[in-house]
Amino acid sequence: MTTASTGTPAGLSVRGIIKRYSGVSVLHGVSVDVRPGDVIGLVGHNGAGKSTLLRTISGATTPDEGAISIDGRVSTIDSPAAAIAAGIATVYQELSLLPNLTVAQNVYLGDERTRAGLLRRDEMRAGAQALVESFGLDVDVTRRLGDYPVATRQMLEIAVATHRNARFLLLDEPTTSLEGGQVERLLEVVRSLAADRGMGIVFVDHKLDELYAVCNRVVALVDGLVRIDAHVDEISRHDVVAAIAGDEAAELDDRLRAGEAPTEALATAERTEQEAVPVADVRRWFPDAPLGPRLEVRDLRAAGVEGVSLTAEPGRVLGLYGLVGAGRTEVLRALVGLAPITGGTVTLDGRPYRPGSPAHAQRAGVVYVTEERKSDGIVPALDSPTNVVLPVLARYRRAGLLDKRRMLRESDDLLGQLRVRGDRRGPVVSLSGGNQQKVLLARAIAQRPRVLMLDEPTKGVDLGVKAEIHRIVRSLAHDAGLTVLLVSSEEEEVCEVADDIVVVSQGHSTGEPLPADHRTPQALRHAAWAAA
Repeated sequence: MTTASTGTPAGLSVRGIIKRYSGVSVLHGVSVDVRPGDVIGLVGHNGAGKSTLLRTISGATTPDEGAISIDGRVSTIDSPAAAIAAGIATVYQELSLLPNLTVAQNVYLGDERTRAGLLRRDEMRAGAQALVESFGLDVDVTRRLGDYPVATRQMLEIAVATHRNARFLLLDEPTTSLEGGQVERLLEVVRSLAADRGMGIVFVDHKLDELYAVCNRVVALVDGLVRIDAHVDEISRHDVVAAIAGDEAAELDDRLRAGEAPTEALATAERTEQEAVPVADVRRWFPDAPLGPRLEVRDLRAAGVEGVSLTAEPGRVLGLYGLVGAGRTEVLRALVGLAPITGGTVTLDGRPYRPGSPAHAQRAGVVYVTEERKSDGIVPALDSPTNVVLPVLARYRRAGLLDKRRMLRESDDLLGQLRVRGDRRGPVVSLSGGNQQKVLLARAIAQRPRVLMLDEPTKGVDLGVKAEIHRIVRSLAHDAGLTVLLVSSEEEEVCEVADDIVVVSQGHSTGEPLPADHRTPQALRHAAWAAA
């Protein structure tokens, strides 16, 4: 292991952290130092233990062994309140502030200023205004938080997290919902917090370009162990990727960064890598199924959609690309019956299609995988097999009773084919984000769709899981004959996975596929911004 840690007392020191769930160790003696002014990039495959480590430091869970020290003194961090009192603030991947409250109310939630039992509203408004201005945010603190776009809310999460004398900041995938200039603005804030305020920051991210742009150290977790802990100028990006995902993934990453066409690089990787899901297994999920239908959308209108046309062909992946807020997600939600269609026409193999609900869409063979897996996808307290079969329970009824043995056998088999790691019998929320995403994909496959719509299917997952999902999606289209629609904000992903690409901008799209010479991340980005 390459190491940059010296164990100096100043700052936050994590030593020998071991954490077990249901007797299975997730962290195996992890040690990391966070000094004042450090920005540490924490990377690792899904299931490596990144989230568990953050939850341990933030007091959301307690370790079975090990200790956390601050300035050389062992500190008992057994709750989020204890972590905040110790100067440790956390911003999780899912936004946690309350959208129905004002910005000022969120800033002082649980820390309200009072006098003689009455709220000192003017003081709190002034304090909140000073806070947002210090972050360069043009925000009216008397407005509801939910009135602001995701990018602004993400910055407000960081601002609120740091206002209570925080010395250490834990950021879990903070750029996932951001793009372009929004990402750079967030990175500038992180740099400023470290350089100007001397804050020690742990920055979890799977985008190495961002980490190398803002971090001074990189820590890589692999299977619950620290594999790399080094200054960024001492460890190459290739070595980080190789440690996390293997040499083949590192070579693919090198090719893409060198400007090699994504399709060529992927073909090279596919010749050398073992397939995550063999073609025979994909076909087994859809025995004797016909090709998916031809989906034609003309001048679709719905909430956030002002005129979108597209044609999705069976056996192909149609990529929908656009900037955040362009209306891509709204198109999928309308096509699956989550939002009413107010205008335009939709046909499946020439027959009119106008879903009134997701159940209606499912009966027509149209299935949707949401980008918000925690709020709209998984049922957290249920185990993985049960999450998979929820939409198809009727398939396992016999004489009014559930055939649980068959249900568990078939769902377990599907989860095994998708390589879902972790305790499948425990609550699905205990799995890593990448494995939770695979559970959602398994649920969609269990419904035996003919049209599969995927919204940001690799959001917040690592390089290895992302490559697996890409191969599965292509195989579902090319080998099982499904009609697949893919929404992604990552240009590289759209170029790698989609057979055809259309651009959505401000709720509009002509549906005209981009020409072959425009199927590069740079050209795709230019097309989206030019249409905005």
